[in-house]
Amino acid sequence: MSTTYYVSSCEELSWDLAEKQALSPCVWSPTPPPFVTMQALWQPGKALSFRLESDAPPSRAENREADSPVWQDDCLECFFTLDGLNYVNMEANANGALLSAVGPDRSCRTPLAHMALPRPTVRCKPRSGGWEAVFSVSAETLRQLFGKELAAGLCVRANFYACGDLTPRPYYAAWSRVDTPTPDFHRPDFFGSLVLL
Repeated sequence: MSTTYYVSSCEELSWDLAEKQALSPCVWSPTPPPFVTMQALWQPGKALSFRLESDAPPSRAENREADSPVWQDDCLECFFTLDGLNYVNMEANANGALLSAVGPDRSCRTPLAHMALPRPTVRCKPRSGGWEAVFSVSAETLRQLFGKELAAGLCVRANFYACGDLTPRPYYAAWSRVDTPTPDFHRPDFFGSLVLL
């Protein structure tokens, strides 16, 4: 069953305008994940942004460099595509270390840091017993990667994840259900829909 989220527009980021939706434990999660929510907003001519909030403090935050294996730590992630051919993954731990790449599948990825375009940004901070990550990708980056403009009616295929592969209690959660026999977030065939209003 497809998951759909309607993305409000705004001039400046105001998360009060955005509905919160919860991620659910994946069937192959060895332990219950923290409670994590996602939100999305878009700014005409500027950016598409996502906020993920976890209600638990990170139990592991070892990686500090860009494009390091942040999924080993408590990690919040956004994957999305505008053309159905290639997708962007943006993954961050509580240190604000950002892993971001583009490609058609898990094995064929190009780090966005190696491309001549504005790299997505992430801002991570503690909040009310847990932590949050706010990811933003510029309209210019989306234009260069997908040849599309942010506009009302645009449908973005996406999924949002939380994981912690090497945490004391490893876990996996997803916004749109991933129906695979083993852990695999690089599955755009299970992405849900974000509809820009």
